[in-house]
Amino acid sequence: MDTNQPKKLKVGFFSFTCDEGCSIYLIEIFNKKLEEWLKKMEIRYFLSLKGKNELRNLDLAFVEGVIATQKDLENIKKVRKNSKVLIAMGQCAISGLPSGQRNFFNPEQSKEISHILKKFNYLSKCLSIKQAVRVDDEIEGCPINKEKLIEVMEKYLAK
Repeated sequence: MDTNQPKKLKVGFFSFTCDEGCSIYLIEIFNKKLEEWLKKMEIRYFLSLKGKNELRNLDLAFVEGVIATQKDLENIKKVRKNSKVLIAMGQCAISGLPSGQRNFFNPEQSKEISHILKKFNYLSKCLSIKQAVRVDDEIEGCPINKEKLIEVMEKYLAK
């Protein structure tokens, strides 16, 4: 084994309640950048790409979506605990919208869905990722901004 090789960053990509548009767009960006990035990173977790995933000792965690259920809340806390840097990816993760639009339902609409929320253990309000856990960086857009994603990814891969 060559000890002169730089240590690869362990990276995970996580999706919570959303349309997964950021992950789909990320895969499109991978078409051009993945080969280069894999020289500096190891993807440990990405359900859209891998069958065997590992949530442990991540250097970087990229997270999209909103926290809508109690299970989501528990899982995002696990991601945060097991990641040195957590990056909110897309507007849902940053602001809670558009995936958290039920937060703005009128009382009649809220009543109409209340039995579903209770049945499936949904939180009373959707949370953005940064409302649920500490976020270290953000990539705006819906879906994510390509240039900003590349800039953020390369900033961390350069370290």
